[in-house]
Amino acid sequence: MIKGIYHAARSLETQNKNLERIANNLANLNTIGYKREGMFIHILNQVGSPQIKSPVDLTQGEVFETKNPLDLAIVGVGLFVVKTDKGYELIRNGNFQISPEGFLVDKEGRKVIGKNGEINLSEYKLNENNMVSISRNGEIKVGENSVDTLLIAKLDEDRYEFRKEGLNFDSISDIEELADENEYQILQGYLEESNVNPIQEMENMIRVSKDYESSYKMVITLDESLQKSIEVGKI
Repeated sequence: MIKGIYHAARSLETQNKNLERIANNLANLNTIGYKREGMFIHILNQVGSPQIKSPVDLTQGEVFETKNPLDLAIVGVGLFVVKTDKGYELIRNGNFQISPEGFLVDKEGRKVIGKNGEINLSEYKLNENNMVSISRNGEIKVGENSVDTLLIAKLDEDRYEFRKEGLNFDSISDIEELADENEYQILQGYLEESNVNPIQEMENMIRVSKDYESSYKMVITLDESLQKSIEVGKI
């Protein structure tokens, strides 16, 4: 009976985390490049011990045109690399701009990294006849001048899950894998929408809420039965 209470309580904990995941997915419905977090599941790790895992849905989000030449969408595998105070971070959001110092940065001011390092456009005069163009493989040009090529990193599902919690790399060499050029395309003037499906999330919320309610009722029932057993034992 105590074992039954334990398993029901574990189920309550898991369903509560799943509700948090669903709420987070819905909150990021309009977040550029956001990848949906899946429900928590129980699996056995390499040594046979149980653990909870939450997979990340890496399917492609819809892309939409902005006509902003600094908006970039990755179609296929890969993530942009930006430099933060804690190291290098991998992101899918390609909503970039040029800083006052001439660096290509994201909306948080983090510098975008190319194959030659931080991308700086300050030495180039930008005008109608000297525009920024970015090719499908990520090569950045100003007019006919080649500036750099975007560094596109690659993460598997397990590593992507850790990235959700703020995975940082101390140096570029710490990034284990770069995406091959045939695995992705860069679309200039486009952004990638979140891949969250609100209808699916609402359906998940209803199902998880029912599972939570069932587990809660089971805990109450088993607890009452245990109390009655204890009282009988005292007689």
